[in-house]
Amino acid sequence: MAIREYLETHQAFSAVEFRHAFPDSVTDRNLLARAVRSGGVDRVRNGVYVSKSGPFSRSQADPLDVARAAAQDATFCLLSALRLHGVLHNVVTVTQFYTSHKITPFEYAGQHYQPRRLPARDVDTCNLFTTSGRSYPVTTREQTLLDCLARPGLAGGPDNLLRSLSGFAYLDIASFLARPISGNTSAKLGWLLENKREEWRVDDTTLATLKRNIGAGPYYFWSSRPPKDRYWVNRWRLYLPHPEQEMITWLNQ
Repeated sequence: MAIREYLETHQAFSAVEFRHAFPDSVTDRNLLARAVRSGGVDRVRNGVYVSKSGPFSRSQADPLDVARAAAQDATFCLLSALRLHGVLHNVVTVTQFYTSHKITPFEYAGQHYQPRRLPARDVDTCNLFTTSGRSYPVTTREQTLLDCLARPGLAGGPDNLLRSLSGFAYLDIASFLARPISGNTSAKLGWLLENKREEWRVDDTTLATLKRNIGAGPYYFWSSRPPKDRYWVNRWRLYLPHPEQEMITWLNQ
């Protein structure tokens, strides 16, 4: 395969993928370096490239494809998972993904890429197709919800988080009780499920189990550091960053 054909059929690719296509060709690797120098290929970061040749000369690479070029085992999470599940409320310029590789954050074409170390615990994933017809690995709806509650600082703020989560029409509620969840996350999950109980068909047993798991608290939905969350919800031993009724409004819009 000639390098020109490769660059006109592969928009985002890694150095490893390029070497597989041209395993013994120093000439082709030199041509790739020349294409970078001439502007026919963008070097995103070490070992990651985006073609600007042929049909790609006037199109931006999908950030999902750039992330997959940076980490072949990338599983999209948090804001990116909300986007792939079709519920993300705000338009963001962040792409977040789990990977077993040690990769530092990087930027390309106005997009901020935030690799997250793959957790030691099992992460539930699925594959979703986008309008482009491509399939991407992503955390499940339930896993995404828990990850966002556990790390709300990575989920775009309380407003975006709750408005996004409200977009889930259905969740496997029983699956939450089969997972090891911290007291802090249990308190936030309990508050969330209580306020979506009719829409998501949350049973009393689930809420009672979560209440038993939360302990004495107190817990904080957003921040335990000044300025701390200050709106107390006694039934969940939980401080909220905004008045409860206001946050419930976000969750039910």
